[in-house]
Amino acid sequence: MHQPMARMHAFPSLKTGTHLAPVNAFARKRSPLRQELPLKGLIFSELIRFMEEKQNPLFVEQVIAAADLPNDAAFSRIGVYPTAHALLLVGAASQLSGIPVAALCEEFGTYLFGRFNILYPEIMSSYSTAESLLEHVRGHIHEDVKVLYPDATPPEVTMRTQDDQCIVEYRSHRPLAHIACGLIRGCLDHFGDERKIEWVNCSESGDAATFRIAA
Repeated sequence: MHQPMARMHAFPSLKTGTHLAPVNAFARKRSPLRQELPLKGLIFSELIRFMEEKQNPLFVEQVIAAADLPNDAAFSRIGVYPTAHALLLVGAASQLSGIPVAALCEEFGTYLFGRFNILYPEIMSSYSTAESLLEHVRGHIHEDVKVLYPDATPPEVTMRTQDDQCIVEYRSHRPLAHIACGLIRGCLDHFGDERKIEWVNCSESGDAATFRIAA
């Protein structure tokens, strides 16, 4: 069973002269099919913003150089790009900062939930508790996302109650379970919910996971 990740609030300082070759095994070893699955440009833009806020523009420049992306990280918020590009950016950030990829993804997910509250207040303000929001991710929130972005393919997120605990299941075409965990943490934090998130299981590829929310 996975254990909850320690919370990370800032990247460690980047050492002067840090060098990283433009090779990232974390993304490049994935299957070609997996690498070509699209992700909205909005997520890439927010990932760049996250790194700038947690570290600095120099760090982001070095991450982009190390990731060696074909578009030099020129992302349009309304475009779509291979998920592998995001994996390359996160992998490069991990190597430069010394923070594990999983921890970076979870922290980004928490950050992203806060950004969603700013970007989509008309959707997020419809809920008064973490449970009510998580319960309606599939039936309401992601349907609204499809209206805003017709080409979007959001993950399947469901929640059920079991023995006074909330069970959240994540199923996706993308290996982003740790970002999903961070989003759940961001949701709990937003509503002042101090319950813990526990990993029940996770697929080897990271495209499916089950979480337990318990006191």
